[in-house]
Order: sequence, then C-alpha cells, then structure tokens
Amino acid sequence: MKQSSRESKSESPPEFREMHMKLGWLTLACAINLIGFSIVIPLLPEYIARGLHEFGTAAARPGSPTFDHRIVSYNGYLLSSYAIMQFLFAPLWGKLSDRVGRKPIIIASLLGDVVFYTLFGLAKNSIELQFAARLLAGIFSSGVLSVAQAYIADITPPEHRAVGLGMIGAAFGIGFVIGPAIGGLLGTVDIGLPLYVAAAIALFNAYFVYKKLPESRTADDRKASQTTYETEAGIGRIATMAKALGGPLGFIFVLTFLVTFAVASMEGSFTPYIRHFYQSDKQATRVSGYSFAYIGVILTLIQGGAIRPLRKRFTEQHLIFAGIALMALGFWIFAQAHTVALLLAGPLLAISIGSAINTPSLRALVSRLSSADVQGATLGMAASFDSLARGIGPAFGSWLAGSHGLNSPYYVSGAIMSLALFWAIGQSRKLIPQEETGLAAPPE
Repeated sequence: MKQSSRESKSESPPEFREMHMKLGWLTLACAINLIGFSIVIPLLPEYIARGLHEFGTAAARPGSPTFDHRIVSYNGYLLSSYAIMQFLFAPLWGKLSDRVGRKPIIIASLLGDVVFYTLFGLAKNSIELQFAARLLAGIFSSGVLSVAQAYIADITPPEHRAVGLGMIGAAFGIGFVIGPAIGGLLGTVDIGLPLYVAAAIALFNAYFVYKKLPESRTADDRKASQTTYETEAGIGRIATMAKALGGPLGFIFVLTFLVTFAVASMEGSFTPYIRHFYQSDKQATRVSGYSFAYIGVILTLIQGGAIRPLRKRFTEQHLIFAGIALMALGFWIFAQAHTVALLLAGPLLAISIGSAINTPSLRALVSRLSSADVQGATLGMAASFDSLARGIGPAFGSWLAGSHGLNSPYYVSGAIMSLALFWAIGQSRKLIPQEETGLAAPPE
C-alpha cells in the first residue's frame, strides 16, 4: 500500500504539470479573445454617430437640444446583439465540439472573429453593416469561452476543476482590463484602428491555439458523443431555464440574473453617459476606455485574491447580502457624481466591488447546494441566466437612457438591487447549504 502511494506521488507531478500547461495556454487564448471583444466598447458611440452620418454635429453631442437619442439606444443594442448571439449559439458550439473536438471549434471561432472584427472596422459609415458585423461576431466568438469550459472539464479531475474555471474567470478580468484601455487609446489615433488590432489579435490567437493547444478529446470520445447529440440538442434552452425556476435553486438563478442584468444595463449606457462630461470626442473615448479598465482591475483583484480571505471569514449568504447592498448604493448615488473622478471613486467603486463579490459567491452557493452528479448542469444553468441578462441588459439600459434621460438606467438598477436585497434577506434560509443548518445527511 505504501509502495503504491509512493508511485502515485512520483507520477502525479508530471501529470499536473501537463494539466497546468494546458490550462495556461487556454487561459491565454481566452484572455486574448476577451481583449478582442472588449476593445470595441469605448468606440461604439462614435461608430454609431458616423453610421448615422451625424459625427461632428450637434446631433452627436449629449446635452444638445438636437441630440439624436438613437446614438444612446444603438450603443446598447449593438452590445446586446452580440451577447444574445452568444447566448443562443454557445450551446450549439459546445455540442458540436463534443463531436468534432474542442480545438477545431476554438480555431474556427477565432477565424470568424478575424473576419467580423475587420468588417466592423470597415463599417464606419453604415449602421446596418455595424449590426451585421456584431451579430456575426457574436455567433462565432461564442465558441471560444463555451468550448474552453468544456476543455477544462476534459483535462481536470473534479477536485481541481474549480481552479481551472477560476483561471477562465481571471482571463475574463485580464481581457476586460486590457481591451477597453487599448480601445480608448488607439481610438484617439483612428477610430477603426482598435478593430484591426482586435482582428490581428484573434488571428494570432488562432495560430497560437493551432500550434500550442493539444486536442482534449480522443476519437473514441467524439464517436461516443454522436449517439447522444440529437436528443441533447432537442431540448430548448429557454424552456429548460423556465423549468429550472420552479426547482430548489430557482431563487438563486433569479438573483444571478438580476445582479448581472443591473451591471449589463449600466454597460449599455455608460459610454454615452461619459461623453456628456467632455466636449472632445477623442478625450471621451479615451476616458471611457480607462474607466472600463478600472472596473476590470477591481474585478480581477477581488475575484483573483480578496474573495478567498473574505470567504474564510464570512458565509456566501453574508457576502451576497453585502455585494447586493454595495451595488444598490452605487447605483443610487451614480447621478450625484458630477465629475469622472467622483464617479470612479464612489459609484463605480461600490458597483464593481459588489459585483465582484456577488458573482463567485452565487456560483459557489449553486455548487454547494447541488449534488455532485449534477453540479455541471446546475452551474451551466446559472451561466445561462447570466448570459441571458448580458443579452437583455445593455438594450434595456440604453433604451431607458435614450427615452428617459441618461440618469434613468442607474436609478432603475438601484431599485432592482434594493428589491433584490430585501427579497434575498426575506428568503435567507434558501441561501444556507445543508451542512450549515445541521440538516446534512449523516456520514456513512
């Protein structure tokens, strides 16, 4: 027995080194993909104004009596169109990767990004072409992150899976820090330049995946998947989500949706909101990019480090209460910040910290409240509610801003978070895992 233990110890380091090497390459691929996505966020208002042939006129200036509110609305619609395509097509890419392998799908998705980022870069003077490019980019880019999670499930044992998925979360934070900053900086040189850089990054990423990332599924794995593909694909995603709301985790799925919806609503209207502080379009683009990078830094610092000591000291239940309360406070005081410096130091700081605490706490709670044999399904369901909120939120926020004023999305998000907090407190027992209530099953 001792000899077997020594052998396993001697064999495990190379295995783990190989696993971590694959995770490292995959994390880099996801980070580069997210840089390509987020690099466009600060640029959208100027692109829209050019597409409506109003750039440089009073119609493109927030606060002007002749301001065209379609610039605000279309900003969120472009973000939502991308996210909704991801919501609809990510499961299809995942199922296809079961049949043909993970690596081909990741490469195909990245090559699609090359084409459609370039197309968006060329669409300066056509709002219709801008929407077509974002819709197609959303379809293709959805393959990278969804298949990356499946790749991690292929190569990690269950006890190390959370670490692998956490690395994808870190990649999201890194990409969201670097992308908007590059977009804000390069967009002041030429509005199309960040898109061409994003296309070049995606092309490099595709080559890098082809050369460095090994396939995670064997031919036998892919053959076995073909027998179950048709029945799995026949289940409607929306119908499955609606059914899940009536289950024991339905309350947490709703909280997940509301938290993400509030943040996504802000994202859909934030760049036009920033522009009303500045007369210079170039300065507004640069500050918008840096503001999103600031949010990304906070998310990365908390989710990449601070959440661990917080979790040791507090329960998920208390962290969720605190996170929602911080978000509610940030949204309520958003319109009272009359300079960008105050906006960054007050509302955005509170919202970012609250969101950074909420997301991993809600995910951890879903995992702890699920039995071991259905954790993948329940975490996937939580991700579906998250994706749906990212698809609807930007459009809703930009519609509010365009129809009822630039401050309206933040007041509505504040109300949503306040109601969510009171509801969560009232349903607090549903946020306590069995082992913390003393109702856990006795050990065998």
